[in-house]
Amino acid sequence: MIDSKQFQDTIHRFIELYGDRTEGIGDEIHAGLAWVDDTKFVLIGGGEPVIFQPPSWRRISRLFGLAEQLRRPILLWDLLFQADIAGPSTTLLHRSSAQNSRLQLMKLPVPIISVFDTLPLPSDFASTDAAILLQQEAEDSPPPPSDDKTPPMLVRVTTDPSDLKSGILELLSKLSALPPEKLVDQRMDAVRQAVGGTPLP
Repeated sequence: MIDSKQFQDTIHRFIELYGDRTEGIGDEIHAGLAWVDDTKFVLIGGGEPVIFQPPSWRRISRLFGLAEQLRRPILLWDLLFQADIAGPSTTLLHRSSAQNSRLQLMKLPVPIISVFDTLPLPSDFASTDAAILLQQEAEDSPPPPSDDKTPPMLVRVTTDPSDLKSGILELLSKLSALPPEKLVDQRMDAVRQAVGGTPLP
């Protein structure tokens, strides 16, 4: 992820941070502080879909706490939270860490933007406020899903990797105009829609 040309052309500076290192460093992800031009983010990046282990979930949780403390927006780069955490090989601690991190993400009072620089897209997004998607011109991948269970969010699609930077900053500008409680309410409504519930008015 951090070695990709798209990442290097978009992220001006990146300082990787780790978790508590109790059982490992959480090496399924890359995470830390990032700058897009002069705008500061807390960045968490993935890549290949994997089932995150507890050290990675704790690392994610600590970064979410840092984002809330510093009031920095979150940038999720090719990161999915849909991996199965209920399989026979997962422990109660594993499931608890994952569920707590997901809930923490939904309640963060800062904008959350997802970047996908690889396609095809998953059938569902993480809890996020906006997404920018890089569509390679030579590919014929399907557009983002648009059924009734797709969370309502700002989505921008580009075929030019150099547009990722401006797209991120444009989406952040729109999200920053919303009060934090509105961002949280929209995420909660998106989850209710995804599970077949009724969104709040």
